[in-house]
Amino acid sequence: MKKVAIIPARSGSKGLKDKNIQKLCEKPLLVYSVEAALKAEIFDCVILSTDSKLYASVAADYNIKVMYRDETLASDDASTYDVIKDLLSRLEEKYDYFALLQPTSPMRDENHVKEAVRLFENQYDKFDFLVSVKKAEYTSSLVKPIDEDNSLKFFCDDFSNYKRQLYDEYSPNGAIFIGKTDKYMEHKHFYGSRSLAYKMNDFDSVDIDTILDYELAKICMRKKLSGEW
Repeated sequence: MKKVAIIPARSGSKGLKDKNIQKLCEKPLLVYSVEAALKAEIFDCVILSTDSKLYASVAADYNIKVMYRDETLASDDASTYDVIKDLLSRLEEKYDYFALLQPTSPMRDENHVKEAVRLFENQYDKFDFLVSVKKAEYTSSLVKPIDEDNSLKFFCDDFSNYKRQLYDEYSPNGAIFIGKTDKYMEHKHFYGSRSLAYKMNDFDSVDIDTILDYELAKICMRKKLSGEW
């Protein structure tokens, strides 16, 4: 089966300016995903999707393909589906499936990628998608909206005997998404009964969106590189 790794790295980010090229232990953030894809040695092609020549230059030392996207696909309004659809439609070669590796998950390495791909391929007839997940910090019964009156009226359960260890709930961690090309174009997202979960721990699931996430990632990466973790 032919497979392609896609690393989406747009230049516009509001929570943390230019987060995809922020230095993390001396490397620009997106490089960790580029290296994870290349070191896995399982993809027929690795593609950086960006709107920025600066971002492209960061990956210039690596043997990957750079595809520029239109500015409309680099805005906050552009969906993941829009970006992937545009990219896949412009490829000369056709691929059976693709892996989406977001730069904001630097703790995810080539071993996770290989493991997720192996899991997906071993159940290829049963599943069309794979999404990496981590155990949720809170059970869904503890996550509710707060209305304008600031009351806790939506928290209706009796939490007096709540024990966190009794609950096993998971949330996507953003590190790895895999989709069969034709099925993704039809389904337009990665979730549902035909989607397989790939479980990761909290340490490897660090996802950078804010400055606080970034500072946490620096601590975690130092520990990983030093062999402390």
